[in-house]
Amino acid sequence: FDTVDEWNASLRESQVDQKLNQARQGVVQAMNAALAELVTDEVPDAMVDADLNQRVQGIVQQFQAQGIDLGQWLAATGQGPDEFIESMRGASVEAVKVDLALRAVADAESLEVEPYDLDAEYARMAMQYGQKAKDIRRAYEQNDAVPELQAQIRKSKAFDLRICAC
Repeated sequence: FDTVDEWNASLRESQVDQKLNQARQGVVQAMNAALAELVTDEVPDAMVDADLNQRVQGIVQQFQAQGIDLGQWLAATGQGPDEFIESMRGASVEAVKVDLALRAVADAESLEVEPYDLDAEYARMAMQYGQKAKDIRRAYEQNDAVPELQAQIRKSKAFDLRICAC
């Protein structure tokens, strides 16, 4: 920075961004908790197990990326592998309930994914990953992953609709 005023302005902007992100996270957490409470039926074990598996894999990959040995971390925290996995089951159950609630909202509101929704998502991912949107699209199409992407977009629309209704 060339001046103290520029530095102060940058600090203020960073603080505003940080507080805004914290507020967003709080809204998302509150909304997810409220959505999960709406689902009173038992959630399918297969969905919970799939979510739990993804969570565990994500944490293992995160540990590996940070150079943390999972076995050592488990020993340091006094957990066995089964305890570690089970400690995340509650979050998976809530995630599945949120997923089911958002699907129900999308169905009730007849939310559809339009071609421009897909184009916008491909463009967003292209910017995020530094690739071309057409390459992202091709990868989704070659891996038969477009229906899953459409389901995610529908759930995002349902979530946005619920936030706007609050």
